[in-house]
Amino acid sequence: MRRRRLNRRRWTTPGAGLMALLLAGGLAACGPETPPLFERRPASHTGVDFVNELPEAADFNILNYLYYYNGGGVAVGDVNDDGLPDLYFTANLGPNRLYLNRGGFRFEDVTEQAGVAGDASWTTGATMADVNGDGRLDLYVTVVSDYLDRQGHNQLFLNLGAEGPGQVPTFSEQAAAYGLDFRGFGTHAAFFDYDRDGDLDVYLLNHTTHYEGAIGRAALREEDHPRAGDRLLRNDGDRFVDVSREAGIYSGVTGYGLSVVVSDLNRDGWPDLYVGNDFHENDYLYLNNGDGTFTEAIRDATGHTSRFSMGSDAADVNRDGWPDLVVLDMLPADEAILKTSASADTYELAELKQRLGYHVQYARNTLQLNRGRARFSEIGYLAGLYATDWSWAALLADYDLDGWLDLFVSNGIYRRPNDLDYVNYISDAAIQASLEQGITEENLTLLERMPQIPLPNAAFRNRGDLTFEEVAAAWGLADPGFSNGAAYADLDNDGDLDLVMNNINEPAWIYENRADRLPDRHALTIRLVGEPPNTFGIGAQVWMRVGEAQLVREQSPARGFQSSVDPRLHVGLGAATTVDTLTVIWPDGRFQTLTDVPADQLLTLRQADAGGTFVWPDAVPDDPLFEDVTGVLAPAWRHEENTFVDFNREALMPHKLSMEGPALAVGDVDGDGLEDVFVGGAKWQAARLFLQQADGRLRPTAPDPWQADSLHEDVDAAFFDADGDGDLDLFVVSGGNEFWGEAEPLLDRLYLNDGRGGFSRDRQALPEHFANGGCVAPGDFDGDGDVDLFVGSRVVSRHYGLIPQSVLYENDGTGRFTDVTHTRAEGLAEAGMVSDAAWTDVDGDGALDLVVVGEWMPVRVFAQRAGRFVDATAERGLAGTEGWWNTVLPYDLDGDGDEDLVLGNLGLNSYVTASPEEPARLYVHDFDGNGSLDQILTVYRHGVSYPIATRDQLLKQIQPLRKAFPTYTAFGARQVTDLFPAARLDSAVVREARTMASAVAWNEGVQGFSLQALPMEAQFAPVQAALAADVDGDAHTDLLLAGNFYGVGPMRGRYDASYGQLLRGDGRGGFEAVPPYRANLWLHGDVRDLAMLRRPDGSRLLVVARNDDGLQLVRLRAGEAALVERPAGTEAGR
Repeated sequence: MRRRRLNRRRWTTPGAGLMALLLAGGLAACGPETPPLFERRPASHTGVDFVNELPEAADFNILNYLYYYNGGGVAVGDVNDDGLPDLYFTANLGPNRLYLNRGGFRFEDVTEQAGVAGDASWTTGATMADVNGDGRLDLYVTVVSDYLDRQGHNQLFLNLGAEGPGQVPTFSEQAAAYGLDFRGFGTHAAFFDYDRDGDLDVYLLNHTTHYEGAIGRAALREEDHPRAGDRLLRNDGDRFVDVSREAGIYSGVTGYGLSVVVSDLNRDGWPDLYVGNDFHENDYLYLNNGDGTFTEAIRDATGHTSRFSMGSDAADVNRDGWPDLVVLDMLPADEAILKTSASADTYELAELKQRLGYHVQYARNTLQLNRGRARFSEIGYLAGLYATDWSWAALLADYDLDGWLDLFVSNGIYRRPNDLDYVNYISDAAIQASLEQGITEENLTLLERMPQIPLPNAAFRNRGDLTFEEVAAAWGLADPGFSNGAAYADLDNDGDLDLVMNNINEPAWIYENRADRLPDRHALTIRLVGEPPNTFGIGAQVWMRVGEAQLVREQSPARGFQSSVDPRLHVGLGAATTVDTLTVIWPDGRFQTLTDVPADQLLTLRQADAGGTFVWPDAVPDDPLFEDVTGVLAPAWRHEENTFVDFNREALMPHKLSMEGPALAVGDVDGDGLEDVFVGGAKWQAARLFLQQADGRLRPTAPDPWQADSLHEDVDAAFFDADGDGDLDLFVVSGGNEFWGEAEPLLDRLYLNDGRGGFSRDRQALPEHFANGGCVAPGDFDGDGDVDLFVGSRVVSRHYGLIPQSVLYENDGTGRFTDVTHTRAEGLAEAGMVSDAAWTDVDGDGALDLVVVGEWMPVRVFAQRAGRFVDATAERGLAGTEGWWNTVLPYDLDGDGDEDLVLGNLGLNSYVTASPEEPARLYVHDFDGNGSLDQILTVYRHGVSYPIATRDQLLKQIQPLRKAFPTYTAFGARQVTDLFPAARLDSAVVREARTMASAVAWNEGVQGFSLQALPMEAQFAPVQAALAADVDGDAHTDLLLAGNFYGVGPMRGRYDASYGQLLRGDGRGGFEAVPPYRANLWLHGDVRDLAMLRRPDGSRLLVVARNDDGLQLVRLRAGEAALVERPAGTEAGR
């Protein structure tokens, strides 16, 4: 056997010269260090005694102002030209404070002398930027005004300079003179040159004050509001002018803006915007059109977003050259807090929001990985970043100097209004009546009873493989408290990034980073000197090559939450002592390149030294492997999934099983030499047969006989010659999870072909078998020249978790089938919750064996021995492979003469995780004795197995638990053994999953199979379909994978991160993931199946079947692709 390998990744980057760099192992990773990476410097040493004090008063509090505990911001920058970053803190109620950096982590409060205390009655965010272009950093502060008794306006403190370096600068408040004195519900501001005319414009981020309780129509975002809603102000030289409407910026009352970050998301040289909105309003992703306008593209760019979007940041976390996005939410990581907190929408409310025009949202942190062209895959689960509790600032930076961007998250809310026991308490009629009269000094106890839980901040070390390790405690950053705004800066100019946090009712925290003391750690600090008026080069990009690694930094200091970071750029280099090439691209397009730049220095780059015009690459590469031709060739047909909510019948199911279609089959049914396409329908939708025409278009045939069977849900199909007359007949599997018992729509169907593409149902061909089907696998297992069938069953309706009956049919040669399951294949009927199966010769004895995969089951092998099938799963090395498998494709991937198995699983981007040591489990039992089965799904978190279901979900299904756990606190972090007595658990059916990774099972001959996970890019979503083909014309087999799955409730969220994935083969069993933008492969939606279609000119089309959507057709452009040709009747059903 050959030694096999799967290349985890081979990185490519967007553009010529700068962008053709590989990233394999360029910089060393960093392990846990002792002492901790950070040391908190006390106020007694630093002199920073600032406290954002928030008293709980009757006239102004969280009950009448939703964002009372959002806290203040931090702005960092050198305001007195002494080379040291200074600190500015905003106080919500009191005076803001400016501290000059005197070196050695000692600071001096110069607020009064500088004149920057501010006079607004509620201050929020702060930004440092050179607003008037004189080379000095100014201060811009956002405020809340005209709400209750709050007064004031946004304030602009222009830096008038100091008498000399290191002296105290003075400032003059000039907001009104510049048109920046906005009065309303301000959150933050980001200065950037959106029109690239050389001066700084500004995006004003605002929020709404009304409570979320009423969800208005989404179109309200298009109706301007004088106090709420964001603003884009254009700098016209002496004054800023509101151009929001003409630029395409929403300024409506629905905006709950909590963060804005500026980045060139599609790498066209123009700055784009990402705006994080709280509650039901969409986040906004504004793509800059380059003509003074923006296009809001959140729906096209993302599958879903955070729901309570808070702080955000944009940077390239995987070093592929494309900026990624982190958006924070408030999902607790602690199990007890999680189970006592309100967060996820109900299924019905989530559906209502989408009907009202809102995007899909989930209450968790999101990591939007940029796949190119500003299209994102959300991989927060896979990365391990999805839960950090009530989080504010997200700051991506290389804190340990290993060359990979890490993540810091500030955390904690002073009181928790979403505590479910507290919500129940204040829902009391008497308390509600009291609240309607307003908060008084007498009933302030209502506030005091709101829980208060100090939380540690979070830190995540980037492992370099798209996953992160939580290291707050190891790095010394886990002090509990209530931190809001935060910023990073190299406060002592030692080459690493220190951290500053603004806390509620506690002095600000300053952490010294000691990464510069680690062995083999180097860094580069870059000071950009732009031409006036953009003197700090806002919008510039710096691209660096370090060995085989590529590093990118963008100059955009406003980031995180209500804060701005040091405008000097910082780059960790690991063990490298030189940057091989460094190119800075200035906002006006000029650029300059340096080579062999020494590390461990402050490098000053001047725009005056730049020249030429940088040419950004086209959005589509010159030689794409794929071309979407849906609009040209696809028929005007759409799969229409009927409305059925499985959870209403079985509340504790992990996902729906009523949306498994559409079925897809390809074959020449009319004998004209052209392949045709069959697509199944959902319940109440007739299937369709499309005949390929000479021009390659697909023409629909008459609806008969499909219309007569439209009550069936078609979940799989296969063409094969059932009756031996030389044409292709059609077998269609019925499923859908809606029907049960002996309902006629559960019967599978065989349609016989008249030789001209006309079909009629043969009701005598099959024994009656009522089951919710999953797949069909045709194959001549008995070698008699006709095609037999295995039909796998997916689920027992109303009894999720029990095993349905699968069936093996033997063909008599005339198209009459007999059930031989129990005589030929003991145990096959109970194989599991089958999703797919395939015939292949696993042991090289010349007889077809059967591989069966499904949910809560291993990759199961039934080997044929003397005409009978025996379960050889353990013998073939596949015991312990229980997963949530979706598809299996046999093919000889490494050219050694036997067939390996491509296996599509749930993937690793899920709340449901599993390993041999920490399996996911499903307990199936009638726990409350009411005659219906209950399903308790458990997963491991922090080494402990917990039920996924909340108290409310469990009580809805198992009401006796209410007495045992009368409050949410009592339920808390209960394990399944705390919920039910041992006797009931011992009586339960227990299913396990031990791996969720999509994989290849390598056929090692007599040694059986060895399982190896596919590259990380193949783990972003469930793999529902796989094809093997030579896509790029290099004579090596490649893999095409597709998937997603939308039938998941809002607590965990749908799987939508896949755009399809091409894995390029090297002919030796190695595969590399090709980025979607490079291949131009964008398979959208909830994909169920793939097929190759041969066109009249010999080229190939990829046919993509999608649930509740139309067919997508994609042309393979690299010559005629060598489709995996399998003998008729042996192909996998899916």
